[in-house]
Amino acid sequence: MIRAARRVDDLFESVIRSITVHALSLGAINLGQGSPDFDPPEELVEAAKRALTEGYHQYVPTWGLPELRRAIADKTERFYGFRPDPDSEITVTCGVTEGVIASLIGVVDQGERVVILEPAHENYHAGAIFAGAEPIWLPLRPPDYRIDPEELERAFRKPEVRAFIFNTPHNPSGRVFSREELDAIAELCIRYGVVAISDEIYEHMVYDDHEHIPIATLPGMSDRTITISGLSKSYSVTGWRVGYAIASAPLTEGLRKIHDFTTICSPSPLQRAAVAAIELGDDYYDWLKRYYAERREKMMTILAGAGFDAPTPEGAYYTVAEFTAISEAFGLTDDDDAFAHWLIDEVGIGSVPASSFYRSDPSLGRGRVRFAFPKRDETLCEVERRFEKLRDAMR
Repeated sequence: MIRAARRVDDLFESVIRSITVHALSLGAINLGQGSPDFDPPEELVEAAKRALTEGYHQYVPTWGLPELRRAIADKTERFYGFRPDPDSEITVTCGVTEGVIASLIGVVDQGERVVILEPAHENYHAGAIFAGAEPIWLPLRPPDYRIDPEELERAFRKPEVRAFIFNTPHNPSGRVFSREELDAIAELCIRYGVVAISDEIYEHMVYDDHEHIPIATLPGMSDRTITISGLSKSYSVTGWRVGYAIASAPLTEGLRKIHDFTTICSPSPLQRAAVAAIELGDDYYDWLKRYYAERREKMMTILAGAGFDAPTPEGAYYTVAEFTAISEAFGLTDDDDAFAHWLIDEVGIGSVPASSFYRSDPSLGRGRVRFAFPKRDETLCEVERRFEKLRDAMR
């Protein structure tokens, strides 16, 4: 009998990407996928053009261009006070997605367990399955999405836990985990000999008085943490697929073996251009934070006016909005998948059902959808106009 491998039986098409296809097919404004609708900084575009004309068309060193790895080391020291070795502790990957999967396969043995903080991006589950590991789901509950210390410790106490993977600033909730929460995670990682895999792709999108603290900077964590980030979000180049993983030499050796035999190298001209992004000055990051804080404020006002109940995100560029008042006004249920399709079909706005981010208990996402706000003023004005249908029904 011809069939696919049983290990993929529990994997399904990405909800985010499938609903994006549906939204685009109907001309909806896609607030589902986290993709900016504006161009990256001009310096990056010009750097990419130069790289093409200068002949960056062939393979580059598998671990990444040396000048890019040096730039990443410099930037890490500049923002967080420690400098990883660019030769033995930095690997350039094909986006954060590959970085996550290479890390899981490279450090987790078949039959071991991975604690995954949820709601979580879909590829965390896929990476655990590819590694032959058993996921242990640790849910954050709406609307506050706070870590429960007792549940956290119970998860770590299970036998054969090898890794803990999480995302801060957090997608989809918008949480920025506090020093107290990170200390609790670090203490358990050290006590139980667990590797922390920290997805920090939204590191520069932190608002108000919140602070992004890489868990690798906490005492005892530098040797047992894989920190993953990249260009996609901070520089508005989600299609470039340039990410990187920072880890101690033994952990780097493991993830590099997976990277080497899967993707070989990230696109060489875009790696060269990435140096220009990584070396941007403080004025760029100050602008980025202000700009996204403005997007956040506009989005929260629009959602409240349309009848959604959404917590103000502390970081990243998403919010998970409750739609109970809208479903009652239109005679709908709390089925978030049905609501997300209704919102596309009837209002022309794309979102993501929140239940798709939960594996242990999808009901935690019912009645809620995720919206992304990396959009131009013109786009957000059109979103507000399309939501007039909802506002009229709520009166």
